[in-house]
Amino acid sequence: MTFKEMIEKKNSVSPYAPAERTLVKAFPAILVAMFFLFGLQGTLSAQLSTATMFGIVADASGALIPNATVVLTQTATNFVRTTVSKSDGSYRAEFLPVGPYKVQVKAAGFKELVQTGITLNATQEAGINFALEAGGESVVVTVTSEVPLVNTGNSVLGRTIDNREVDNLPLVNRDAYQLLSLTAGVQSVSNENSIGVPMEHVIINGSSDNMVGQVTYYLDGGLNMTGLRNTGNVIPNPDAIDQFAVETNNFGAQYGRTGAGVVSVLTKSGSNQVHGSVFEFHQETNFNSDAWLQTARTPQHINRFGATLGGPVMKDKIFFFGSYGGLRQVSPQTFNTVVPDALQRVGNFSENLPTTTPAAGLAGCATTLNAADKARTNYGGAFFVCDPVTHLPVAGNRLDLDPNYVPDPVAAAVLSKNVPLPSANRPTPDNRFLGVEGLPNSTNEFLIKSDLQFIPHHRMTLDYFQSNGSQINLPSGSNLPGWALSNYTYRQQNANVSDVWTLSARSVNQIWASYTRMIAGRISNPPESLAAFGSDINVQGTQSLPDISVANFFHLANAISGPVAGDNVYGLRDVYSTTRGKHTINVGGEGYLEYDHLETLLNNYGTFSFANSTVPKTAATQVGFVKTGAAIADFLIGHPNTMGQDSPDDANERYWNYGVFLQDDWRVTPTLTLNLGVRYDVQTAPIDNQSRIAVFQPGSQSTVSPLAIPGQLFPGDPGVPAGGVGTNYNHMSPRVGFTYDAFHTGRTVFHGGAGLFFDSISGNEWMLSQNFQPFAVRETGAFSHVVSLQNIYSTDCQDFAGCVSPFPYIYSKTNPKYVSPASLVFLQKGMRWPYNTQVNFGVQQQFSKDLAVTINYVGAFSRKIPLYIDHNAPIFNTANPASNVTGNVNCRRPFDAVPVATATTCANPAVGSKYYSNAYVIEDGQTTNYNGLQVSVVKRLSNHVSVNGFYIWSKGLASASLQTTGNIGNSGTTEPEDYYNLGLERQRTDNDVRHQAVVSAVWKPDYFGSFNGITRALLNGWSISAITTLRSGKPFNITSGTDDNVDGDNNDRPNLLAGKFAHTLSNGSRAAERKQWFDTSAYCRSGSAGCPAGGGVSGLDGMVSPNSLDGPGYKDVDAAIFRDFNIYERVKFQFRGEATNVFNFVNLNAPGGTLSSTSAFGVITGAGNMRVLQVGGRLLF
Repeated sequence: MTFKEMIEKKNSVSPYAPAERTLVKAFPAILVAMFFLFGLQGTLSAQLSTATMFGIVADASGALIPNATVVLTQTATNFVRTTVSKSDGSYRAEFLPVGPYKVQVKAAGFKELVQTGITLNATQEAGINFALEAGGESVVVTVTSEVPLVNTGNSVLGRTIDNREVDNLPLVNRDAYQLLSLTAGVQSVSNENSIGVPMEHVIINGSSDNMVGQVTYYLDGGLNMTGLRNTGNVIPNPDAIDQFAVETNNFGAQYGRTGAGVVSVLTKSGSNQVHGSVFEFHQETNFNSDAWLQTARTPQHINRFGATLGGPVMKDKIFFFGSYGGLRQVSPQTFNTVVPDALQRVGNFSENLPTTTPAAGLAGCATTLNAADKARTNYGGAFFVCDPVTHLPVAGNRLDLDPNYVPDPVAAAVLSKNVPLPSANRPTPDNRFLGVEGLPNSTNEFLIKSDLQFIPHHRMTLDYFQSNGSQINLPSGSNLPGWALSNYTYRQQNANVSDVWTLSARSVNQIWASYTRMIAGRISNPPESLAAFGSDINVQGTQSLPDISVANFFHLANAISGPVAGDNVYGLRDVYSTTRGKHTINVGGEGYLEYDHLETLLNNYGTFSFANSTVPKTAATQVGFVKTGAAIADFLIGHPNTMGQDSPDDANERYWNYGVFLQDDWRVTPTLTLNLGVRYDVQTAPIDNQSRIAVFQPGSQSTVSPLAIPGQLFPGDPGVPAGGVGTNYNHMSPRVGFTYDAFHTGRTVFHGGAGLFFDSISGNEWMLSQNFQPFAVRETGAFSHVVSLQNIYSTDCQDFAGCVSPFPYIYSKTNPKYVSPASLVFLQKGMRWPYNTQVNFGVQQQFSKDLAVTINYVGAFSRKIPLYIDHNAPIFNTANPASNVTGNVNCRRPFDAVPVATATTCANPAVGSKYYSNAYVIEDGQTTNYNGLQVSVVKRLSNHVSVNGFYIWSKGLASASLQTTGNIGNSGTTEPEDYYNLGLERQRTDNDVRHQAVVSAVWKPDYFGSFNGITRALLNGWSISAITTLRSGKPFNITSGTDDNVDGDNNDRPNLLAGKFAHTLSNGSRAAERKQWFDTSAYCRSGSAGCPAGGGVSGLDGMVSPNSLDGPGYKDVDAAIFRDFNIYERVKFQFRGEATNVFNFVNLNAPGGTLSSTSAFGVITGAGNMRVLQVGGRLLF
């Protein structure tokens, strides 16, 4: 499917497409109407892409000067803003375009002051005081001075990363998001692409993720995030970025939607001088270091290239800026896989015949192999092959000579077309295929921006950004080429229009209109199913090949795909700012309409698992058992151990985000400022056009769908609104802060603040129930009686009613279908939105014009965080403890359990019956707490060196695992151990790094000005920069790997033996550390002999806390060296070399933490990336 077809499909299948198209057509008119509606009175966010300058005008003695004229000129574009000092000598100018400034201050009886060297950054509140000298007004005093390093305007924590840092610091992957890690409080920056949408995840001050991110992202003032999981979108290449701001604590009432932080990226603009760049950066395998403990390097070939151009269209009036960036990458995937040789393909397994003598009769194929046979690996290992009908060992393992051997034609076709023979250059004696497949990745991005200031009192900005990408991925687990590939394709579009209207010297209004579109897809290639090989498989929706795994041999893998994933966001935001006396008042609001769309095919292609199995030993258990006991032989006859198949899901949601706010920055005295704000937010509960949302209310029967399983209610049922959950209208967020200039010098500033910040929910969170029954059938591994790949359904009447395919499955309210026992997902009735309380208190000290230190206490406390909770978890039978086994969990559930067959087994549910297994309810009851000491140091460039760094000592706690990217708490070891004993889940957060230090530095060693010309030419002009990161280890889990409390999940944790305690070992050498990182002898399985009693009703819950031990620490130095070579006048060529982990530090991964994996328990088997080198060049003008 081409990208054009994908977009057309999206528009054709979306029920909201007509409304969306109408809204798109009407959008310009809406913008005009809203502009006039809000032009004179505010409606939201302050300066996402602009800055503020404020201060006091006084004379040499400190006496305040009222009515002084302050003229601010942005020297790159000659933008001019004029304001007048008030009776207390104070002045303030809001919504100033970022960049270099010249300020002229005039007052009767004083010399005119002209100050240059001022550079304003996005979201910055720059406090600059002016001291005028008495004298004639015709005398001009010129000084050069930069913006002070302390903040006297507000108590917001964060920092702005300006263009000099973006240009100078090492950035090997050319992803400017990575520079977020230079901000104190940013704990994790990562990117993933699990649903086709590029998603940026940022964890700030202990915030959660779990499919519901808590950080808001902006690009040039417009929203730049995808509401599917509240993650950041793609941003332009670094050459197009002017700066970006990160606010991490107690940001003003201007900001809403999320509660942990704000990331605002600002692109470059045109100016009166033509400027631009042409660049290319290259990474190659031979540039890099070998992977840890390996002699081979990870294959790599990456080219990043592009150009920027900016300048005037009409001097001082109209400016333009444009950018293009491209990526071309090939990631080779190597294969080393056991494949059947020519003999095995026809059923001759004599090469695999064990030397062990088989037992007599039906027990023959269950014979335990001797040590030598167990150790064999060549030709796929040693195993017995049994007759699928008599269940007796086949003579000589020659299945091809057995009269009951009937090859499956579909399996034969798959072998012939897609499973190669062993390679000629393979190790012998072994039947391995050795190969390589290149996986391409390419992106193209475009940015066009225009600034217009030809209308008096108005400055408008229009910009459009588009990024297209295509990445070919090999499905996880696939170990042969030429089967299924996933093409992750996306298109992102951002359009922003803003206008700053200077109403008077004291009043300014800014309005933004934005449109953000992210449409992506996971497209499986080739677009064919197992039917292409002669099977009668019925694939509902887009066709793709199945997932076929054959134990000890090959895995032809596929992955969940979906033609469409993404959203469209229409936004309008306005803020009106006015200064009245000692008060600067901002009043405003915002509104966003969002459409989320996720078409997921799930496992519609079918999954077939062929596993080695121990053949039953008694005649009674042979009934219906038609397998050979050997996975590869079962594949030849088309008898999988299990088959699964799903129906696809097409989810659509729409919802609104509204917010209004009032912010008053009250300059009580020249040294004390109070920041007083209040915000009111509403996010409507997402609404699905087909009402495919479920809530859980045990004992109730739906009236909307009377045949639904009991306890499952839908919109329209009593107490269930259209969104499943009622919209909350009580999100009032007060915020307060202060700054105090303790000694009236502007050098020692105390600040503090506190506020309430509401988070939003995500579209994918609301869509989860649509992936489950009765909206979609998900039966991975549920069918265990399939005996043919050619005629899947007609030969299996036990799994498929009427011996026919259950697909296509179409949801119907009047006739919902279930495959029991059904695992279902619900929303909590009465669910609340999460919120975050933030506090900070600290002091800033500027020691010189270039050096300042900040010390802060930072607290962040999140509540009402969502998490999967199984309300139908199995109950432990305390009256008969021996009856609790993993096999009967579905008949020990409290609601609509499967009937009991015996004390330890459940009955087989009849086809069409309605019984529960799990009833996962997305609940709002989780919490996180973060407390930290954050110390920051900044030294501006002087004496050839600039430094910017921080140290953090902190602790983060959570009530459960809440920082796992891409899920909402039900994934492997992150799932609670016991849903009836959730207190056991209290833990350190996944990113609780107790000590962390990050320092960036730039060194310009121009010490050779007095030397001869050759020396100056060779040694001057170089720049060396580095980012040093040091941190203590992240916590990791210890699990038993077994179902000790017999609730059906193997995510239990162990207990500590008497007299033992959990601790890591100080073994000295790295070799000793990686062999045993912690005391593995301290742990035991709950319920095992000699192990102390566990917790919970069963007494079998492991009592070791999650994240109880620290993994290895981390140290890294990324470095860059570059130099500009003059070519002609303003044209330069910059040579640049950059490296990650330049000193090749070995950063060990976390050790194995699963008790049942005895050989890996406590052992470290991997390490982080070693040195990666990038070389490049930039033509600058």
